[in-house]
Amino acid sequence: MPAGWGDFFIGLTAPLIALRFVGRQHRAVFLLWQALGMLDLVTAVSSGVLNGVFGSGPVTMDPIAALPLSLIPTFGVPLFFILHIISIAQAWQWQGADVRLSTVAV
Repeated sequence: MPAGWGDFFIGLTAPLIALRFVGRQHRAVFLLWQALGMLDLVTAVSSGVLNGVFGSGPVTMDPIAALPLSLIPTFGVPLFFILHIISIAQAWQWQGADVRLSTVAV
């Protein structure tokens, strides 16, 4: 459940962050949001692993171990983690307030 709420929060705030907090003057907010997104991915994977190892009861990890759901932890999570790292690397190179216009044009 914590990973689900994290996914909801990060996904809901993504357009706001992308439109409002891009630029050197808002770099800290953007980097914090990226870190929260990465933390959410780590939380999702670790809760899944812990549930698979220590979980007992009617809820099992069997559905996530078969296609097509197995693509989420094997390809989706690493891809989104890499995209967060790329976003952080690009944020370190922001020069000024005109970044918002140049990123929209690209």
